Amino acid sequence: MRNLRNQMVHEYVEDPAVLASALQSGHAFVPALIAAADKMIAEIERRGWV
Repeated sequence: MRNLRNQMVHEYVEDPAVLASALQSGHAFVPALIAAADKMIAEIERRGWV
């Protein structure tokens, strides 16, 4: 995930095929990102911060 993020943020992707591939790769990480966000929310609630 980190490598893809760095590529997307720090490089100007001119080739549409490369950009499409990067976006599709990023889409594959959506479940992992949602799971991480859910864990953070649960921990915040456990600590009574919200």
